[in-house]
Amino acid sequence: MRIRAITIGQMIPFLLKNETILSFLQDKLRNFSTFSNELTDMLKNIDIDVDTRRFCSQPLFSYDNKLFYEKNLKETLVDINDQLKFLQDVFKDYGIDYFACAMMRADHIQELGIFEKLLLNEVPQLIQNKRKFFTSLPVASTEKGINLAALRSGAKIIKSLSDPDPFNNLQFCISSNVGPNIPFFPAAYHLSEKPAFSLALEMADEVINAIEASDSLKDAQMNLLAKFNEIYDNLTKFAELLARKFDLEFKGIDLTPAPYPMVDKSIGTAIEKLGIDYFGAHGTLTAVALIKNSIPIEKEKVIGFSGFMQPVLEDFTLSKRLSENKFNLDSLILYSTMCGAGLDVIPLPGNITERELFYILLDICTISITLNKPLTCRLMPIPGKESGDDVEFDFEYFAPTKIIDFRRIEGENEKDLFNGNEKNLKFL
Repeated sequence: MRIRAITIGQMIPFLLKNETILSFLQDKLRNFSTFSNELTDMLKNIDIDVDTRRFCSQPLFSYDNKLFYEKNLKETLVDINDQLKFLQDVFKDYGIDYFACAMMRADHIQELGIFEKLLLNEVPQLIQNKRKFFTSLPVASTEKGINLAALRSGAKIIKSLSDPDPFNNLQFCISSNVGPNIPFFPAAYHLSEKPAFSLALEMADEVINAIEASDSLKDAQMNLLAKFNEIYDNLTKFAELLARKFDLEFKGIDLTPAPYPMVDKSIGTAIEKLGIDYFGAHGTLTAVALIKNSIPIEKEKVIGFSGFMQPVLEDFTLSKRLSENKFNLDSLILYSTMCGAGLDVIPLPGNITERELFYILLDICTISITLNKPLTCRLMPIPGKESGDDVEFDFEYFAPTKIIDFRRIEGENEKDLFNGNEKNLKFL
């Protein structure tokens, strides 16, 4: 096990002059740096390493920031792009590995105006050549329903980001019911005036160990619950101590057992250790539910997804089983009814259409708002590749696999939800 991320949340006065923003952030970043150093050292003393330190802020666009309207739209978009480059450099100086903010809380916007639409059109440009910047588009919530106009923009962003470099989609996701201060990227964002922090865990290996030490499914559940509680208690003790010392709000721990692309750090391996023939076989859904329901979500400081995570490219066994044609996209959508993160780093054919992407996103948003659970979609169309083709990235966190199979849309329909004029969908 290790800490995948210490994620700091802090408001940023976007679109002020860069020197003003730097003056506002400097003391806070020094405090964050010292805090994260101390927490890292404390954890190292109990043999827990920290992988990354991350920063998230409030959504980039809100109606409250009148500076968005002081210049013409083209100038404002140039300023945003330049400022994100500046911030990326500033964070690097303080030992922060990655930075995230949502584009806007589109689930709270009834109608996307010209500014919002053009800002979303700019997302591919904002991400390109900024490997440290991540962003998301929250499009739905149980309270507000689904912003269909924003969902169409999200499908367009995913398609645009995929060509020429599909790796760009690593830095963007669509989200539904995702609240502030989730520590996992790209979905992380912050809202409160007081700076805060949260922790993301990489602990699929602990899940495997707990299952291997069990003689039955009941034993497995009890061992998993005990392990999650032990980890929660240990980490919370250190976090709350340093939160008081550095005047930060400790939001909590996302107990999602994130994997790493090795067989003994794979959540797919954990599923198979539970007696399932292979990840994707019938029974996988039950195993997913067993792991998810062993997470003690009633704890005060358990936050975020805190469930099963199925990032195909980041998981050795999931990638291997996909390359063996053991599951398809429908399988992962089914498991999303039980899991805590939705569809994550899924390699798709390069010729997938915006319309097809829209309906995949729509299904996940529907699951999210119907079951009132946070879900995200981080989809990765690969140019020139078709279902079943091999795909491999030169990236530490990705395993080789194949392009996933999914059911294609046939024919055109000018009156469907993608081509229609409906802007919002709220279930009765």
